[in-house]
Amino acid sequence: MLNKGPLAVFKLVDSRMTNAYQSMGAHMAISQYLNGTRAGFTSFFNGLAEMINDATVASWDNNTYATYGGITRNGTVGASLNSTPTNVNGTILYNTLENTYGNAEFGNIQPNLGVTTVKGYSYIKEKFQTQQRFNDAQDVAIGFNGMKFNSATLIKSRYCPGSELTSTTTTANKIAVEYLTTSSNNAITAYPALAVSSSETLFWLNARKPFLNFYVSDDPEFGFGFTGFKPAQGNTKVAGQVLAAVALTGDPRYHAQVYGFTS
Repeated sequence: MLNKGPLAVFKLVDSRMTNAYQSMGAHMAISQYLNGTRAGFTSFFNGLAEMINDATVASWDNNTYATYGGITRNGTVGASLNSTPTNVNGTILYNTLENTYGNAEFGNIQPNLGVTTVKGYSYIKEKFQTQQRFNDAQDVAIGFNGMKFNSATLIKSRYCPGSELTSTTTTANKIAVEYLTTSSNNAITAYPALAVSSSETLFWLNARKPFLNFYVSDDPEFGFGFTGFKPAQGNTKVAGQVLAAVALTGDPRYHAQVYGFTS
């Protein structure tokens, strides 16, 4: 690509690497809300649908999870691995936000992050920000702009489960379907359906150790490393891969999920 002025050559390798890392970020953002038990999902970076559950009340994907981390809920460990999801099935209310936030609050240990869909964010903002119940804020750890709610910053994500991601006509859904189909060797060809159709979700997260843990392989190649260039098909083209072996775990009691709100 030629720019005006001195000759500037666009580095195609840089653009490919940037695209690779952005794709990996999108894929992890998509799959983190899924479970690790459904056929085809087991090798994914996943966990929140399964983690934030109590074996009785369905998660946003309309499934219950009797175990977490190989341990049976409500057995010997009692309710220590439980977090009960909240199905709004209608309009999101302020007391619902307070109550669900409180479900993940233990004294001064409180959620520091809330993640919802773009549409869910607009529902919350148009209802409550005008009442001075929220203030604009920026999460200093991740640099995202959002709204302050108690000790958490509420942010929006196009990859949070909701009406846009499960639609068959959106760009976000195309990215999700392509990723899920390819990664599952065609075992999964569509994003999971919502328990309440055409609705939005919200996740209150205590995104700090030891309550939520993001593991990255200590192998340099699989820790977001580059394999180097390799000849492709015996011609003049070369190819390379960016690799990441990661996992997500957490303590269910310190997080909460809200789903099924439609306005």
